[in-house]
Amino acid sequence: MIWVLLVILGLSNVTQQQSLANSLFAEEGTSPGFVTRINKKALSIVSDQLKDRVVKFMNSDGLEFNISAPLTNQVRFTLRSSKIISFDELYFDSSMSIVPQKGVSWTGTNINVTLLASFSLLTTQGEITGNVPLSFDKTNVELLLWTGVNGDGHLKTDLITCKVAANNLQLQFSQADSALLANYIPHMQNFIRQTVEQVVCPSFHAELVPVLSNRIMNTPLSASLFEQYFINYALLGPVEFSSQAITLKHRGNSFGILRQGSGRTRLNDFRLPYRSPPLQVPTADSGHMIDFYLSNYTMSSLLFWMDQYRKFDYEISRQATNNSALVGYLKTDCGTGDICAGTLFPALGTRFPGGEVVIKSHTVSYPRVVLRKNNMTIYIDSRVDAFVQQQDRSRRFLTASMNAEVKLDKPSFKDFVLHGELRIDKFKVSDVASLVDGIDEGSLEFLVNALTELILNEDMAKKLKSGIQLPIMFDYTQQAANVSIEDDMLHISADFCATDKCATTADNKDTDVDYYDTVQG
Repeated sequence: MIWVLLVILGLSNVTQQQSLANSLFAEEGTSPGFVTRINKKALSIVSDQLKDRVVKFMNSDGLEFNISAPLTNQVRFTLRSSKIISFDELYFDSSMSIVPQKGVSWTGTNINVTLLASFSLLTTQGEITGNVPLSFDKTNVELLLWTGVNGDGHLKTDLITCKVAANNLQLQFSQADSALLANYIPHMQNFIRQTVEQVVCPSFHAELVPVLSNRIMNTPLSASLFEQYFINYALLGPVEFSSQAITLKHRGNSFGILRQGSGRTRLNDFRLPYRSPPLQVPTADSGHMIDFYLSNYTMSSLLFWMDQYRKFDYEISRQATNNSALVGYLKTDCGTGDICAGTLFPALGTRFPGGEVVIKSHTVSYPRVVLRKNNMTIYIDSRVDAFVQQQDRSRRFLTASMNAEVKLDKPSFKDFVLHGELRIDKFKVSDVASLVDGIDEGSLEFLVNALTELILNEDMAKKLKSGIQLPIMFDYTQQAANVSIEDDMLHISADFCATDKCATTADNKDTDVDYYDTVQG
């Protein structure tokens, strides 16, 4: 007795919403900003979960049907499910594999079930009712599902067709009923074979399809990051199925929101001054369940929009700095034995007595991201201006160029969010033009270094805040993850487990019962 449930998950014709997005914002030949790969290893979790799901609903009278049709012009037969009599779960097994260029197959084997059904036979002489065991043996069930973008702009998997091939489906009437219904039993047996899809498909659709649809490749095509920044998950083409992995290529650009007109209409702004670089994804199996491969495009575009909102511009002044100790250093005059700008640079105090220094920097170009082995460097070019505020007037006494190198520290991945801290690693001051003697490149670098330690690095470490949200393509509990920086690529790999089968639940914060994982008895 074999029961095969073949689930084909593929990308059907891309909907108008997806085509419109790509035609407007992706030129032909555009490289993905990042690639998602669901490896064959991950499907074992889904296979086990679907096996448990079948066992649960079979043991909870989950196979429900109510079918009726005329056997002859004068006789109508109705069959309704009642309860499961027996289900042999000992030999029932489950496995999944990827069908190249088509989708994913889930195969359930060795299932044997007998259920009790009530029947009604309505004839011209009256109605005959009773109960009859219905047994399934060597029946194949095939669900076909396709993944595409629905009308809400959401990547989703839905059922297309359900097919059942019944090899040994029997109504086991009692001896008394067999004698009473002798003239009709052949018609009844033929009827149940012809309507077997109506018997099996509704329950399997209701019980299995939501699990697949909810857990695999179920994501919107964009997501909010933090503040006013967003990320674009739109696909550059159909989902790719190979024997070892499912691959999705995403636009992967971060973007901002513009408001236009008197009605303040919200518009997605995808404009960037550069295109996504080529991304060469390794073909070898990583040994993990899920992989993300990111070029510098996603991070670069996020930093571009942060720069547009002046997140890398700074002001050091009494008004902008919540640090009373630092404010004292900004004075051009201070008491004997104290240290301030006037004592560090005597000419400053002489020329601008009774004042306070104000230092402002602003970027002169967007940040540039370079990925090298074990190293992500962000290059930020800025102009520095220094002023002295004396009562109601402000005078600029210095301008300079500054090139900073910022590193990504402590990269980590948790619940499909990439985290990390930015740190100013080093900087170079050049082209100093000063009206005050004694202030040159060396002294200005000393000052900037002190400010970096006191203020700038603390602020820089918080720039990414809640991290970069990647699409939840495989909605299970994360067990382990690794983030590595390669040449021209950031590689994230992760492994998962079904919540109720994880080796430890200490880190599992999700205590809510998922609707799709609960059998309604």
